[in-house]
This record gives sequence, structure tokens and C-alpha cells, in this order.
Amino acid sequence: MGKMHMMQLIEINKNSYTKIKHPYYFYTQWHDPDRYSRRIEKTYVLRRGQSKIETPIKSKTTFGQVAETSGEVHPFLEEVCSSSTDSTKLFSNTSEVGGDLMEQYFGGVNDRKPPDILMKDKDPVEVFFTDKYYSDLQKHFPVSAGNHYLDTFLEPYLKVDGLHPSILPFVDELCDVDFIFDPFSIMGRHMLGAHPKRDVADVTQVEKRIIEKYRSRKNVIPYKEDLIDCFASKLKRFSHKHVLRVYNTENAAILYKIDKGILWKYLDTVVKQIRRIEVYFKKNDLEPVYFNMDRDDYQDVFGFSKNTLKRTHTHPGDYDEREQLEKIAKEYVAMRKMKDMRRRGRIYDWL
Repeated sequence: MGKMHMMQLIEINKNSYTKIKHPYYFYTQWHDPDRYSRRIEKTYVLRRGQSKIETPIKSKTTFGQVAETSGEVHPFLEEVCSSSTDSTKLFSNTSEVGGDLMEQYFGGVNDRKPPDILMKDKDPVEVFFTDKYYSDLQKHFPVSAGNHYLDTFLEPYLKVDGLHPSILPFVDELCDVDFIFDPFSIMGRHMLGAHPKRDVADVTQVEKRIIEKYRSRKNVIPYKEDLIDCFASKLKRFSHKHVLRVYNTENAAILYKIDKGILWKYLDTVVKQIRRIEVYFKKNDLEPVYFNMDRDDYQDVFGFSKNTLKRTHTHPGDYDEREQLEKIAKEYVAMRKMKDMRRRGRIYDWL
């Protein structure tokens, strides 16, 4: 939660970070020391059928700076530029507003596929992970490709039983940044609890080594105090391929009328994921630092010297179904007697 806000603050403060596009590739970002408006992105990709990691480089525009564009651009970019809504929200999968606009132009987040006119006679690794075809992307496909397309040319090296061996030599490099998002992925784990057999398996040597690294760092667990706001946003982003196949919809408001249990199970999982992290921390002697996303100060917790970004900047604000989804969220909180997303809340909700 709150990753988009954090990434923007990291950019403003010229810090570096590592993140995963689950499960296909890790990437690191840092600033060009001679050019504030420019960031450098290094991606660790493994092609289908290959065993050697490639590390292509591309550049990004720092948050708050003007993107360099020339020539014709996609209608999506024109709408983003002309809209009165903050462009960050329109250009983000994590925003209710942006997710809707991107789906309108490019389809669901996992199904986004570049047009043939863009990809003809081109290497997809060069297209998406270098600056070679930047202008073509601006014109035809100025968003990230969906997982279904990535699967056609990349090996998903985050496996159920750990990391693909080819990424192991890069683990220390991935950790050598100011901030690590999705820290369990680097040690070869999916979201905790997603694969119970893996969770109870013997800890790998890589995981032990990384745990030692984490013990010397600040380990932050974010959580929402405003449960209604949190769960309403999660309901807006509900996605489940099995539910879609059975009910022909992933719209939470429609599913609520069909079977509330589907939504309750989903929201239970949202809460349990945070609590599994707390259990993992305790088991491995990692001291958590809790960050209340509704009240705590980013400067105090993360040490940002520049902290001018409003807390509401990446919040979705109003969207069509908000009132309806907030009513569903209130019913869930009342039904579960939920007081706190953290593990301490189990004395009320028993999750």
C-alpha cells in the first residue's frame, strides 16, 4: 500500500530503490547525478528459454519534471495532458481514476498488448527496457505491457520453490539501494501465505543471507487506520480470474449482490497479508516499524529531507462507485468487528 506515493518521494529526494514487476523482472532506479530531471532504470530480465540474465538500461523522467516528447503522441497522453485531474492519478494503475482510463485505452492491466505496428521486426526487450524506441512507444503504446504479453518473451523467474538460479548472483546488487519494495521477492518468496508449502519449507541460504541484511536496516510495515477508505479502494481494484470466469464480472458492486462471501474472503486476505508479515518478522527477529499512512510523517519515518508532497496527492479522490463501495466496506468492518489491520486486531476480528 502507498507504493506510488513512496516512489514519488524517493524520486524527489534523489534516492534509489528496487522493485519487482511480479513475477517477470526486478528493476532498480536511481538519479542521473548530472541531470536532476532524469532517472536511470536498470532491469534484470531473463528471456524465454535462456539461462543468462540481461540488464538493459533506460531513462525515466523524475516526478515533477516535464517529460521529453517529440512528434506524435498517443490519444491517451493527449487526454492526460488536457485533463484537470492530476496526471499522476491518470497515469497510474494504482489509482482508481487512472486504472479506469488506462483500461479504456489499453485493456485490463494483465491483458495490455502492444499493437503489431509497434512491434514489427523489433526486439521486445529493446522496446520496453531501453530508450531505443521511446518515440514509437509515445505514439503507439505509452504504458507497461501486461503480464500475458510479458509471458511470451520473458521467463518468470520468481518460482513457487524460490528464485530462478540465474538471478542469484544479482541478489546483493538488488539490495544495494536506499529502499526495497516487495522485500520478500528478493529472497524467493511470493506474497506470504500464497503458497503454504513454501512458507513452511526450510529457509534457503539466500533467504538467510538477506534476512541478515534486513536486520541492519529499517523495516517498515505500512497500514491504514482509515479502514473504510482502505477497503473501498481494494474493492475498486478487485480482480480474480476464476471469479471473472464464473460470474462474467469482476465489479465488486455487482458481486456484492450475487455473493458477498467473495468480497469478504478477498478483504480477509488483504488483512491477513499484513499480519503474515508481522508473524514473519517475529519469527526471524526483525524489528518492525509501523507506518500509519493516514497520520504518520514521511520525513520522520523515512528520513526524506524534501516532504512537500501532499498526503492526498496519490489518493484517488472521487470516482463513480466510491459511495457504494464505502457502504460495502462499512458492512465488512462492522461484520468482522474490525478495529485494527495489524495483528493486534485479532482479539476483535479473529482473522
